[in-house]
Amino acid sequence: MKPLNQFKKKVRDGSFKNPSSLCLKEKIMNNIKKPQSKEWKKIASVWKDILPPSRPSLGDICIYDKFIRQEIKKEKLFKVLILGTTPELRDLLSRYSLLGYNIKVFLLDINSEMIKAMDLLIEIKNKREKKLTGNWVKTSFKDNFFDLIIGDEVMINIKKEKRTDLLKEVFRILSPGGAFILRASHINFQAKKFTVKKSFNKYAKLYFQNKLNLNQVINYLLEEFFELSYFKNKKNLISLKFLEKDFKKELKSLDSEKWLVKKFLKRTKTLLNQYWSWESKSEQTKRFRQYFKIKECKASDDYFYAHILPIYYLKSKKLW
Repeated sequence: MKPLNQFKKKVRDGSFKNPSSLCLKEKIMNNIKKPQSKEWKKIASVWKDILPPSRPSLGDICIYDKFIRQEIKKEKLFKVLILGTTPELRDLLSRYSLLGYNIKVFLLDINSEMIKAMDLLIEIKNKREKKLTGNWVKTSFKDNFFDLIIGDEVMINIKKEKRTDLLKEVFRILSPGGAFILRASHINFQAKKFTVKKSFNKYAKLYFQNKLNLNQVINYLLEEFFELSYFKNKKNLISLKFLEKDFKKELKSLDSEKWLVKKFLKRTKTLLNQYWSWESKSEQTKRFRQYFKIKECKASDDYFYAHILPIYYLKSKKLW
């Protein structure tokens, strides 16, 4: 039986549940010590409301699980590095530990506040998890240290000119034959046709038809606007900042869904001045192939736009 399915059977009695949303924001804020970054503090406090595609879905986790199962060996110590603190990936690896796999998990994130905040969102506490702060592009790990490295949307958080450096570092610390498994988004050229007005109208309609709840609407709008924003600048960046004039126009328009515009802007105000860089799928795969063989690339099908967020199963080209 697959480890993920085995775990599902184990949790039927309710032993492992999502953290209670009651006062979760307050608990997160109290868990973060001063001094602290105000921007990260705000992002951590709203993380519980973030949905796919900004977080991995159940379908994504099943794909991660499928790829990990091809790598993991039950009879040996298996060292895994998670780039970031994604709760879903941490829980997935913890399930393997519960099923008897000898896994030692390392977390590496640039921000200690985010690590503490995400600790409150995991379902399973893993005592063998080692939490570290540091730069993904330049780590202190020895050569060939890890058997597996995983991450969710790590490439988009690295400046475009530094992405090859990241892959080079992952290659260095992976053992020969090791794997790098990651979900990585790419440019959606269909987004050229998007407009802010059409997106608000479309999702307001889906909301009133009871096809999506408000949280889903906000998350899908966020994804569409990120995709659209790429075509609103010449810097290969995505940011809500590039759509600020469009949002203001909608607030003044007589035929706009003002209620939804206001709710969206309120929920996403901490992201307004955040910038990320994007690249095409061909650029991304060419970059991957410098150090890795692409064994498989698969996208989930359980949320909108999953096709531009495939999960790559990369094998190191390093020889023994």
